[in-house]
Formats: sequence, C-alpha cells, structure tokens
Amino acid sequence: MLRQRIITAIILAPIVLACVFLLHHFEFSLFVGAVLAVAAWEWANFANLSDLNRYLYALMVAVAMSAAYFAPVTPVLLLSSLWWAIAFVLVVNYPKRDELWGSSIVIMIIGIVILVPGFVALIELKRHAESSFLICLLFFLIWGADIGAYFSGRAFGKKKLAPRVSPGKSWAGFYGGVVTSFVIAVLMSLYLGRPELATADGVIFLVACMFIAVVSVLGDLTISMFKRHRDIKDSSNLLPGHGGFLDRIDSLLSASPVFALYLGIAVWAGNP
Repeated sequence: MLRQRIITAIILAPIVLACVFLLHHFEFSLFVGAVLAVAAWEWANFANLSDLNRYLYALMVAVAMSAAYFAPVTPVLLLSSLWWAIAFVLVVNYPKRDELWGSSIVIMIIGIVILVPGFVALIELKRHAESSFLICLLFFLIWGADIGAYFSGRAFGKKKLAPRVSPGKSWAGFYGGVVTSFVIAVLMSLYLGRPELATADGVIFLVACMFIAVVSVLGDLTISMFKRHRDIKDSSNLLPGHGGFLDRIDSLLSASPVFALYLGIAVWAGNP
C-alpha cells in the first residue's frame, strides 16, 4: 500500500505542478473543473445515488462550476467560510444530529457547497499576478500539515483528535502538522524576502498560514465523516494507494476558499 501511494504521488505531483505553472487561466479552469467533476461523481456515492444519477450529479456540479466562473467571488467565498464553520460543529458532534444532514438531497446540496467554492477559489488564485507561487504555497501548507501530522502522530499520537470520525488522527499529529506548516510559511517568507516577519504584516501572514493548516484538517475530517456515515473507507479506487480524488483534495477544498478570502482581504487592505 505504501509503495502504491508513493508511486501514485510521484506520478501525480509533477502533473499538478505542471498545470499550475504552464496552463493559462482558462485552461487551468478546465483542468480544475475536470478534477472536481470526478470528485462530484465520488461525492454522489455519499448520497447513495444510482450509477446513472452519480453521472448526472457530476454533470450538475460541472454546470454549477461553469456558472460560478462568471459569478462574484467574494459572496461565494463567504458562503464557503460559513459552511466550514457549520462543518466544524457537525464533526465535533458526530454522530449526533446526523439525521439533519444524512438524507440524500441534503448531502447533494452540501457537495455543491463544498466543490463549487473550491473551484472558484482556485481559479481566483490563478488570476493573481503571482498565481503560481500562491497556489504552490497553498499546496505546500496542506502537504506540510499532512506530512507533519503523519510523522508526529506516529511518534507521539496517543490522544485521539476525533475518534468517532477518523480514529487514526491524534492531537499530536494535529499540532505537528500545524507546526510544519508554520515552518514552511517562515521559509517561504524568508526566500521571497516578504512579508518581513518582524512586522505586523508578517505576523498576520504566519497566523493566516497556520489557520489555513487548521482548516485543511477540518476538510479532511469532514470528508471522513461523510465516508463513515456511508460506511465506506475511500471515496473511490481511482488512485491506487490513495483511494479517490476526494481523498486527495479534501483538505484543499476547505483551505483554498479561506486562503483566497485572506488574499482578497490583504489586497483590499493594501497589502497584497
């Protein structure tokens, strides 16, 4: 299993990075939309839809993303932030109150609320003058949180983070992931020479990066909650050793809207 994970990651990482650096905005939007359409097909399984209806749901999400391409960005990102605040409450209280969100129709709606803002956030980042750096920073923060959580959790993980949702995650892993993301943010800032870490902007940048790492964990836990509700281990088996697309981008779906919203606020405040 570990060998499969490594091989798949070695194949996927260069493809993703090549798309980030080489594709123009419209082509990048098509790439992201295609990935999220597959993720929508996987999400439809959480709603226990039939094979045909899973494809129809993926088509519906694709249409919603196409419409969102022309929609105002800020309301979509704010709606996403509101959802992730609600998701935090659901994860903390799972399995209590799952009858409120466990029906097929509600799960389908939640899928749109998760996937469409993720699309909007990523294509908004691609519009930025430093889009490649910003998207890579987001990836590195998420990957750093994941890797840091894995190793610190294996070494020190005893107290479970959310045992009813994801028994393998621990508080030690959570803290290790956040610290790793903090180190990555410091190194990226030092490499670029901005923002200066001793300034208020630098402090805000580091706090924002750590918060993004925290939100990425929430995305992971939320997808795990829906998988547990559906009583499945992975969203699909499309990626050998990794499960499905949703299993790989769960953290990105929660972190990207928050990251894009932070950048929007920074630009508005005159600190891009």
